[in-house]
Amino acid sequence: SGPRNSLRLEGRRRFNRGLFIIDLRHMPAGCGTWPAFWLTDEANWPVNGEIDIVEGVNYQDTAKTALHSTKECIMDDVPEGSKTGSWDTSVGIPNKKTGIPDMTFRYAQNCFVYDPHQWLNQGCVATDLKSEGRSLGMPLNANGGGVYALEWDPVNHHVRTWVFSPHGRVPRNLREALRTATEEEEGKRVAPDTNQWGLPYGHFPIGEGTDCPSGHFRNMRLVINLAFCGSVSGNRYFMDCPEQFQKYKTCNEYVASEPEELKEAYWKIRGVYIYERAWERRWT
Repeated sequence: SGPRNSLRLEGRRRFNRGLFIIDLRHMPAGCGTWPAFWLTDEANWPVNGEIDIVEGVNYQDTAKTALHSTKECIMDDVPEGSKTGSWDTSVGIPNKKTGIPDMTFRYAQNCFVYDPHQWLNQGCVATDLKSEGRSLGMPLNANGGGVYALEWDPVNHHVRTWVFSPHGRVPRNLREALRTATEEEEGKRVAPDTNQWGLPYGHFPIGEGTDCPSGHFRNMRLVINLAFCGSVSGNRYFMDCPEQFQKYKTCNEYVASEPEELKEAYWKIRGVYIYERAWERRWT
């Protein structure tokens, strides 16, 4: 129980490529929250992969994009100068035999969900650096929201991801594409052109000529959800929410106490926009 119910909205259509955009005014934030905007085929997970476009837990304030897959999908061939962000890290993974944490510094560049040198189901995770500390959660909300975009483009051999916050930083082409998206006449609609948006913060090479076959990601549908506690937010509760932990020893106890902070646990979405290439050349 608590002042907010968890929620989950699932799309019906399946995708094998596309440009996925969400324009937010507010996203769930605060201790105990676990919101996400993502693509998955859960009935065939991880065989058909998972792409987390927006995901945050507790007080996290920096945007990340994660890909999750079966074996043989590694991001070790990213072109130099193709992104502004970095990779999440995987340090302190317990040895399966001894339990001793491995303190070797590694970037989370293996999308395989059971990679022994990364956290369970960590995947390959790109992190925003350009607006670090202002692109997710409470800082994003203080900015009035923002726009997240993910380009899943097997034809051009990449998945790329952007975040723009506040809205004044949204590139003109993207701003006009969103403004005209509901125009009935096709000629009045502006097609999004990701080449006009500047470098993405995340770049994941996929497909022919890369170390991640594009078949790792297929037949996925869009999901928007808000969970509380659970395997991520709940497990990080004692680290991320030390003040709350002094009074409530579990995340579930904290949420059940109906804290004032959970009034921030809501989505306010201006729009969700999905484009697919016409003739595999241009987003329409």
